[in-house]
Amino acid sequence: MNITKGIISKPVKVCVYGVEGIGKTTFASQFPEPLFFDLDKGSAQLDVSRVTDITSWPLLLSGIKEIYDNPTICKTLVIDTADAAERMCIDYICGKFNKKGIEDFGYGAGYTYLTEEFARFLVQLDACIGQGVNVVVLAHAVLKTVTLPEEMGTYDHWELKLSSKTTNKVAPLVKEWADLLLFANYKTILIEDGTRKKAAGGKRIMYTTHTTFADAKNRFSLAEELPFDYNEITRLIPNRAAPGVKPMQEKKQEAKQKTVKKSEPESTVPIKKPTVPIKKPTVQIQDTAVPVVTTVKKIENTTLQKVYDLMKQENITEEQIRKAVAMKGYFPEDMPMKDYPSDFIDGVLIGAWEQIKTFILNNISVPFN
Repeated sequence: MNITKGIISKPVKVCVYGVEGIGKTTFASQFPEPLFFDLDKGSAQLDVSRVTDITSWPLLLSGIKEIYDNPTICKTLVIDTADAAERMCIDYICGKFNKKGIEDFGYGAGYTYLTEEFARFLVQLDACIGQGVNVVVLAHAVLKTVTLPEEMGTYDHWELKLSSKTTNKVAPLVKEWADLLLFANYKTILIEDGTRKKAAGGKRIMYTTHTTFADAKNRFSLAEELPFDYNEITRLIPNRAAPGVKPMQEKKQEAKQKTVKKSEPESTVPIKKPTVPIKKPTVQIQDTAVPVVTTVKKIENTTLQKVYDLMKQENITEEQIRKAVAMKGYFPEDMPMKDYPSDFIDGVLIGAWEQIKTFILNNISVPFN
């Protein structure tokens, strides 16, 4: 059993939703080195890096995988917006099953497919988090009327502008996924004018905890209400390169440069020349890499060991697990289990172990003892 203590610094999963024109895209553009997946084409007036040719659900998933494979492309991935991504997901599902609309499935089956497919999308975003990339999901807000049967009353509530059917669980998935769920709106200032009150303008604010009129949450003990300004949360957002990727490459390059420099003055010693420079950089790289790898394993091993124990009981190999995960479309087959996000390991590999085991037994050959 590996027990760790203390705050772990890691990339942040953020969802920002709010009324139109409040400045969600501008807010996201202030995150460290953002790359916008501009599904809504709303970043044209900002000087940011963007991808504008994502026109379908497969292209969206493929783009996220590219960020996972090359995490030094950006420090923050921005999905602009969740509602546009959901529309792409619905189009993909309807096309896959030859349906005209999500309602054509009947009995809510279409929304079940939608929830499962969107969950894959969030799992892939988690994989980017594991590579050291912050993820920001933007969404529009819609005002809905909520009825309280026990009190026979109603009230207005701001929600994510996603499919409104009660059988659709996409909005709850996104809210559960986020570490920081922010609702942005204008706060109207009222001034007394004799016996009446009149609006004298408003200021942009963001809510960080649940209220009666909007959903919000945070895991950082923020004040309930803050100015809608990135500076209010900047201390929470890591501004660093992907762990174990760019720094390692830089160290290897430095080691090679040292090898070249040392080889020039020692060129008169033919035997010792290749021995000294080759060993020295190798030791330096191991010294810097080992602590990082050890730390990651300490964090992941507790959960991952549970999976290994289950695999051992059923004589299932990691190769079979990776193949099943790839066949289900979650992650590429060559991705090691140790790189799977902890949410995926807990929720799928452990939480749905019986289904995973049955799928492997029915579709993937089990090795003999």
